[in-house]
Amino acid sequence: MARLKNHGSCDKLVDEYVETEYSIIVIDMLLLRKEALRHVLFNSNLKLIPFQIAWKLIVLYILCDAYEKMASQKHFRSKSYKPDMFINELELNFYFMCIKSFLEYFIFATLIVVILYHSQEKSTKRFSSKNLFNSIVLASYGKLFMLPVLVWSKDDEYCDILIILFIFLSQLQVIRVTTKLSSLFITIILIVISELGYLLLQYIM
Repeated sequence: MARLKNHGSCDKLVDEYVETEYSIIVIDMLLLRKEALRHVLFNSNLKLIPFQIAWKLIVLYILCDAYEKMASQKHFRSKSYKPDMFINELELNFYFMCIKSFLEYFIFATLIVVILYHSQEKSTKRFSSKNLFNSIVLASYGKLFMLPVLVWSKDDEYCDILIILFIFLSQLQVIRVTTKLSSLFITIILIVISELGYLLLQYIM
């Protein structure tokens, strides 16, 4: 078993999560502790995860987001369809929402990676493209909470707001851990990218 060591200059533990149970790490991630996020990004087996698994997580995020978008369409619920027509409309609408969610995620991830890459251009040895990609994937795990909210808290706007806020804060923390930029600067970046992505999506769709 590896022993925890103190850093020579600050006399603090190098990584307190090295000998910590996975359940504690997950709980601290949900609490958005920077130390837990830093451990998962740089000192855990996440950097050894194959690229195919990361893409499966992204597909899962997109499906959850698309289902949430489809379920939140009030005008779609109010219309009356025949059973066969309703199934066809529902299926086509879900495919459309999947495309929309994919474009949203692609635009957001691309802009974030470009900004992070240029902000860490002088220290590319530490923050590689793999680290940036893992950061984006890790920052999106809040989208998985959409499904239980739709199941147990249907039509609850407060839950939707809390999930959006949690996703925003998780993105903020992960970017802080990855780039060490200020919280205010990252907040401005996220807001600008979100608005820019929305405008681009409106132009494309």
